[in-house]
Amino acid sequence: ILDGKMVQYYENISRISDSIYLISVDDGFVFYNASQKIQSSSSKIQQKVLIRRIEDITDKYSIISENGNGGSEIEIRNSRNNIRISFSLPHYRQAKIKFQYYLEGYSKDWSDWSYATQKDFTNLSSGKYQFKVRAKIDDSQVSDITTFEFTVLRPWYLSNWAIILYSIMFVIILIMGKKIYERKLQKDSQKITDKLQAEQDEILKQESEANEKEIHKLQTEKLQAELASKNRELANSAMTLVYKNELLQKLSDDILKLKDENGKKLADEQIRRIQKVINDGMNDERDWHLFENSFNEAHESFFKKLKAGHPDLVPNDLKLCAYLRMNMSSKEMSSLLNITLRGVEIRRYRLRKKLNVPHDKNLTEFLMEL
Repeated sequence: ILDGKMVQYYENISRISDSIYLISVDDGFVFYNASQKIQSSSSKIQQKVLIRRIEDITDKYSIISENGNGGSEIEIRNSRNNIRISFSLPHYRQAKIKFQYYLEGYSKDWSDWSYATQKDFTNLSSGKYQFKVRAKIDDSQVSDITTFEFTVLRPWYLSNWAIILYSIMFVIILIMGKKIYERKLQKDSQKITDKLQAEQDEILKQESEANEKEIHKLQTEKLQAELASKNRELANSAMTLVYKNELLQKLSDDILKLKDENGKKLADEQIRRIQKVINDGMNDERDWHLFENSFNEAHESFFKKLKAGHPDLVPNDLKLCAYLRMNMSSKEMSSLLNITLRGVEIRRYRLRKKLNVPHDKNLTEFLMEL
């Protein structure tokens, strides 16, 4: 208690009675009663540490609260989370006072004892805090703990209203995302369906084309077979006519050589009547009409094309065209037309001019290409 207060080099303690002593100090005397119990060093100080001021030191100094705000909890904005807490222990101004503090939620342990009467806390996170402080006088007596509570508010983007807004936005985004996903799923499903349908259609199309080709092939083969059959029938019909005309021609020639029973030739009138019957048989138009019908069945629209392109063609020209189309020889044509081989050549020449066939083009080939 008298540490540093006794007169240096003149320390003097005088006994007055059995329990009372007089001690000289710098500014007088001190009476010491040994019969009284000395307060133990572990005893508590009755006075508590006072929270004098809470200041905002974020960018400029401003007072948040004085005297601990009467014990009520203080709320501090998140943007002003740099503070200074000042404290003191009244009525012990002449003593050596040390302080120890602890910020629950921030500090890991109590601080060391020091004479500092304020403490700065920076970049405090949002949440509740308890600032605890106590004092020690002359390194012996320790005061009770003073507790000061304050709250650093959450930033605006973490406030309750912001969280509610975030929740609403999250729900909206979730619903929209679900709809977008369902729409995408539907589109993907539709794409797969369309792709499968397209593949199926392509397969059906290929099968249909293959079937059509097969049908066309069969029809072509059938038509070719029918055409070949008709050509054979037409050829047989033409050869029959040739044979008939040749036979009639031979008969006509033989009649001229016939003689009666007396060895005389037949009368001219008789021969003319017989020759007329033979010539009528050789030039019978019914034979031509039957041949023309058979020819049209085998070579459809042949005569129509000829007449459309060359309207000046006469029936004998059409007959010659048909015989040439069948690739008949000049001898066969002379028999059918009942003319000489020279007459066939003359008609071929005239027909070539009427059809305007080029000089380097064969007449038969020209007609077969129609």
